[in-house]
Amino acid sequence: MTHRTRWTRLLLVVAVGLWSCDFATDVELLEIAGTGVLFGQAYLDLNGSGSADGGDQPLRNVSVALTTPGGGDVVLSATTDTTGSFILPSVPVGTYRLGLASTVLGDSLTAMGAGGTITVELGDTTFFNLGASYPTLTLAEVRAAAPGRRVFTRGVAMNSRLPSTDGTVHLLDTAGVSYLRATGVTTPPGNVLTGDSLRLLGRTAVDNGQPVLDAVTPIVLQRGLSLPPAIQLTTGAAATANAGVLDAALVRIRLAEISDTSTAPNGDFHFWTNDGTDSLEVVFKWFRNISSSAVRPDTTVRINQATGLLTPFDDGTGGGVRWRLLPRAASEVILEIKNADLAVTTAFDTAQASFGDMVEIMVTARNLPTSPHTATGVSVTDTIPAALTFQSATVTSGSYADGSGVWSVGDLAPGAADTLRITVQVTGAPGSVTNTARLNPLVREVETNAANNTQSANLTVN
Repeated sequence: MTHRTRWTRLLLVVAVGLWSCDFATDVELLEIAGTGVLFGQAYLDLNGSGSADGGDQPLRNVSVALTTPGGGDVVLSATTDTTGSFILPSVPVGTYRLGLASTVLGDSLTAMGAGGTITVELGDTTFFNLGASYPTLTLAEVRAAAPGRRVFTRGVAMNSRLPSTDGTVHLLDTAGVSYLRATGVTTPPGNVLTGDSLRLLGRTAVDNGQPVLDAVTPIVLQRGLSLPPAIQLTTGAAATANAGVLDAALVRIRLAEISDTSTAPNGDFHFWTNDGTDSLEVVFKWFRNISSSAVRPDTTVRINQATGLLTPFDDGTGGGVRWRLLPRAASEVILEIKNADLAVTTAFDTAQASFGDMVEIMVTARNLPTSPHTATGVSVTDTIPAALTFQSATVTSGSYADGSGVWSVGDLAPGAADTLRITVQVTGAPGSVTNTARLNPLVREVETNAANNTQSANLTVN
């Protein structure tokens, strides 16, 4: 921006010289060419405000050039002092362009100053601010830029940057379509909070194989903007950030099993979760104060819902980049107990039989339709009574071991059922024979109704 103030004073300098002699009558007029004064200050716009203010710094010992408006020929030049000030004391009346020399701008800076043409009139004294700034890019343009460029960008913070955190802020553009991580973010007065609209100055870089803006100085423009809801993904899609498109995005996974947990030397807690599509690593950062005591693998709990920020991780083994989910608070991880209601029934295919007869025992294991979860690793024990001798068995799912009497059913979704049929021969004395089938304790779910887990059936041997 140019701040131009003009003081005009009328200066008429006419020198009249009269050379006379006895016969001389000539009078000659001597004209002095009119000039003006241009002065000002050159500054580097460090806060991206577009004008000179307290957040900027002077450009010292740089060249300021006054050029012709057409061809760009240099008419006059000056060098700024330690305060960034310059002066062009005797500028001929005319029309010019005033700006920083191209060598000052180089490939990194863009000019902010006079820009258009200026007119110097007789006796003018005019002040100019000549600014230089770094280019302003969108988040998408920052991602596409070559590493090493110092640029401005704007975005909304999707997480807080507090003194205790690792200095990373995930950004969303105002259109809600592009994401970027800002690393090495300094802590401004009042900190950066979730929902803050920011202007950021940093250098394009690569971190864990993905573009970032590094060594960032943030300027808070507006506090507390609302963020769009998290993007719901499968664990498989989150593990690849949807092929990298959602790097740095806020996402949510649901209904996923927990496996393998570990605590890193720095105190971060890691675990893996899978909804059946692929495994996703979830990390509780040590500074988030999220309790991990309830997160255990192969237990009766699972992830009902987990929300967090996707961040890339490249372990350097050549396997490429994978993404981790970073919850921002304990409230973003919701666990649920995996309840199930299973029922076991058994019956003989006849009420009476004689010695030597072949009889069939039918056993059914069912996960009731009202059951909220799939029951995993279901097994039922049916030990054949001594008065009966095992002949064969058929199952609709799993396998039956006649020695132990265990029927390994497998998984049963809500409403699903499987059947075991055991053919036996009556080899005992006359009387009543009782066969009992019972559900074995579940390992990864909680049985909510034990009353229907066991059933017996009677056979009369004549």
